[in-house]
Amino acid sequence: MKNIPRKNNRPSIDEYFGLDAEAYGSSRWMARNQVQTTQKVLELLESDQIGGQISDKSSKSLFLDIGCGTGFSSHTILNSNFENRIIGIDISLDMIKQCEKDPEIHIILADMRYPPFRPEKFNYVISISAFNFASHGARSKNHMKNLIQKALNALEMILVKKGRVGIEFYPTESEENFFISGLRNLNFTGGLIIEQPNSKHEKKFLILKKTR
Repeated sequence: MKNIPRKNNRPSIDEYFGLDAEAYGSSRWMARNQVQTTQKVLELLESDQIGGQISDKSSKSLFLDIGCGTGFSSHTILNSNFENRIIGIDISLDMIKQCEKDPEIHIILADMRYPPFRPEKFNYVISISAFNFASHGARSKNHMKNLIQKALNALEMILVKKGRVGIEFYPTESEENFFISGLRNLNFTGGLIIEQPNSKHEKKFLILKKTR
């Protein structure tokens, strides 16, 4: 993978296309990092703030991995005690091609802002880094706000009542404000969790539960 400058640990979208996607898929460090982050998000999905331990982890539940890429997160979910069916979506065909084939994971080429699913389809949604690009293509701050709102509206639409969302991302200050304000009129409880704030190891998680 070529050395693409990052700001606040935030990856560039260029890292997910072409030869960089192939390098991403074969990186042991990236795999280890994705697995650890996914495990952390799964832990936060059972936090007391949004209802505590999930009692139903059966195969009847359906998990969506947004920005599934090479499938590191999806395979981590399969290997956890969440015995769910999993669908992954990603906007990069180059990344999807690197995903290890697994009959229990169904991969779809799609944009998170326009998910091709019926309402109230998923019990759980997880996303590692992909929501950094919820506002990708924005031409102004107002356009950025609208694109982020579309991504949030899509989450509310596809989740069942009491469905849960775990997102790890590195938003800019403007993006973070738009995420927080965009949630105010939606049916979610929960919020932003920041670990090791104001350090190079800072991590941000959006942990949500649909209320109705």
